[in-house]
Amino acid sequence: MIKGAVFYMGSNSLRGWIEAILIGVVSYLLLYVPIAVGDSFLTFSVLPILFIGLRRGLLQGFFAGIVAGILALLLMSNSNDLLVNIVSQFGPLAFIGIVGFFAKFTQRTLNNKRYPNAAVNIITASILGTLVFYLWKFVASLSFNAEQVAEGSSAISHYLKIDGLSFAVTLAANAIVLLLLAKFLPKFFIPKDTPFLSRKEKSKLLND
Repeated sequence: MIKGAVFYMGSNSLRGWIEAILIGVVSYLLLYVPIAVGDSFLTFSVLPILFIGLRRGLLQGFFAGIVAGILALLLMSNSNDLLVNIVSQFGPLAFIGIVGFFAKFTQRTLNNKRYPNAAVNIITASILGTLVFYLWKFVASLSFNAEQVAEGSSAISHYLKIDGLSFAVTLAANAIVLLLLAKFLPKFFIPKDTPFLSRKEKSKLLND
């Protein structure tokens, strides 16, 4: 039972935690460089947390998201209401790490050179992680910015369009980058101390 849990949660190595902290900081910094695409925005801050989740698992994936979320909460909050700041700044980043659930499957399929199977895991993880981010954004917009919508317009339709388009653009970018990385640099997803491969598989990986 414990062994099975480790397979999903990830490694407790110091290197893994350091990676998670660094990724969290990078994710936070990327919040400052959104790219406008029509009425939507491409947000790069989701990508690093998706990557660390697939590389390290649930524990470090969530930790990286929490680090990024805390930094955003402390340094980007623009309201005196703590609830508003938690929902709009902390929440979107803190829960992306759930994609760590796919780390074991992604690493095993990449290690066995089954790229199509790995691609399915990566795309599914990208959809889930990006959706989590934008669901929080949508709830925040609807809950705290509804009065900014033009009179006579539906706040739900307005923010569903904006956040929906942003979700689609960001998802496409995330999936493409991760798929290219998996195709040409698959070892980036598989740290030497990964708990998701057997000793035999690790030995073979190191000798490749």
